[in-house]
This record gives sequence, structure tokens and C-alpha cells, in this order.
Amino acid sequence: MKRLVFLLFLSVFNLATFAQQVKVSIDTNAILIGQQVKVDIDYQLPKDKQGYFPILPDSLGPNLEIVERSKIDTSFLDGNTRFYQQLKVTAFDSGYFVLPAFPFGYINKDDSLMQRIVSDPHLISVFTVDADTTQPIKPLVGPIPEPYTLMEFLPWIIFIMAAAALIFTAFYFYRKKKKKPLFKKEEPKIPAHEKALDNLARLRLKKLWQAGKVKDYYSELTDILRIYIEERYQIIALEMTTTEIVGGLSIQPINREVMQKLKGSLELADLVKFAKVKPSALENDTCLNMAIDFVNETKAIAEAKEEEVGDVE
Repeated sequence: MKRLVFLLFLSVFNLATFAQQVKVSIDTNAILIGQQVKVDIDYQLPKDKQGYFPILPDSLGPNLEIVERSKIDTSFLDGNTRFYQQLKVTAFDSGYFVLPAFPFGYINKDDSLMQRIVSDPHLISVFTVDADTTQPIKPLVGPIPEPYTLMEFLPWIIFIMAAAALIFTAFYFYRKKKKKPLFKKEEPKIPAHEKALDNLARLRLKKLWQAGKVKDYYSELTDILRIYIEERYQIIALEMTTTEIVGGLSIQPINREVMQKLKGSLELADLVKFAKVKPSALENDTCLNMAIDFVNETKAIAEAKEEEVGDVE
């Protein structure tokens, strides 16, 4: 009986602890019209869980607007993953408005079911500025004209220069036109895996994530993989989600370990592009290496099939 009571107490304690892992706080609950409220969002969960941070719209209802937001900061401490973001919220009408509850998600290890956690709402009071009714109403100030700047003329300058260069080039080639052969020798088609490996090598040399362009890095990485999959397996991977690509490849003779590498690369890229997750340097490099392994290992399967066809002939 004591053991049962202890287990029940421990489970309730764990639930209470987990419930405290989402914290949304505001620096004040009373402002004047146009003033800003700082909203701190702190989401923590164990490293063995995969967390999803909400993508908030600019408008938090009919009266509250987000005017500024920081990047989502991801850190790791004492076995926990911490996501942090600060918002600046304002209102342009007086009254009492509710900062809504924000939904967060997480997935347990070896489980695909999304779990939800919801933060607490907050009440914000917005007051008007007291006007001195004894003073006469002043007329509205009209717009102040500003002088034209070089940046306003720059598009027209570029357009004129580009048009002049195009006319000059057309005239030059018209004067220097040479006869072309009737039959052009067809260029040999580069295998899909060679193009993919070459593009992945170029991507590594660009050092995009080292320069802070993490989203560009993962966008280019997934485009290379999707184009390779389209050419290798004839499926429209560029128009499919990660789940659809993995499902479409499930009928192909690809072993589980190779598929896990592809799935891991695509899922991490989705988190970076859509959930604004910030991977570590090791994760960035590992994701590219897993993409290279996937291309190499599926290329080996393709070569083996070609050799079998040759033996039959």
C-alpha cells in the first residue's frame, strides 16, 4: 500500500513538474495606447523529447499586435532543451484585452503522437491618454515632402543600363553571327547521384550555416535530396512533404538504416524551416553527411541492378 501511494505521488509530481515547463510572462499588465508589453516565452522539456515551438501570427486577436519578436533561442542545460523567445506586443485601442494561451507540442521518444501543452492567458489593460479639453483643437499637420534619394532612382538606372547592355549584346552577335552545325552533338547525361554528390560538396564549401544562414543551408540541402530522389526513383519529391517522400520510397528496396538517414535529414530541415529550431554545429554537419550517405548507398543499389541486367543479356 505504501509503495502504491509513493508511485501515485511520484507520477503526480512528474506531471506537475512537466506542466511548469511552459512559462509565458509579461513585464506589465497595464499600458497606454501604443505602448508595448514585453512577453517572455520560456519552453523547457527533457532532451529525449522533441519539442515544437508555436509559430505565432502578427495579430493576437482583434486588438493585440506583435510589433517585434526575437529569434527563437535554443539551449541545452542539465538534460533539458530550452526554447526562449521575447515578443513586444501593443494595442491601438483602449480596453481590457486577453493575451491568448499559446499551444506548444512535443513528441516522446519512439512515439509519433504529438502531445500538446497550453500556456496560461494574461489580461492586459490599455488606457487612453488624458486630453486637455480646455485647449482649442489644433489642425492636422500635412505631410512633409522629402527630397528624392538615389535609392529611388536606382531601379530605373539599373533598368536603363540592363536594356542598353542587352541591345549592345544583340547587335554584337548579329554582326559576329556564325553558322551553326545542323546536328548538335548531344551531351552525355550526368547520373543523378553524381550531380547530387557534386551539389552537396558545393553546399559544404559555401559554409552557409557557419555564416548564420541556417535556413538557407537546410533549404538548399533538401532541394538537392528531393531532385536526386525525383531523378533516381521518378517520384515528384519536390512537391511532396517529408512523410509523403518516406511513404513513396517505402516500396523501393532501400534498407531501414538508409531510410532513417534520409528521414532524419528531412525532418531536421523541416524543424529549421517551419519551427525556427536552431540545430547545433554537430547536427548541421551530421545532416549533410547523412544526405551524402543516402545518395552513396542508394547509388550502389542502382549500380548493382545495372550489373544484373548486363549479366542476363
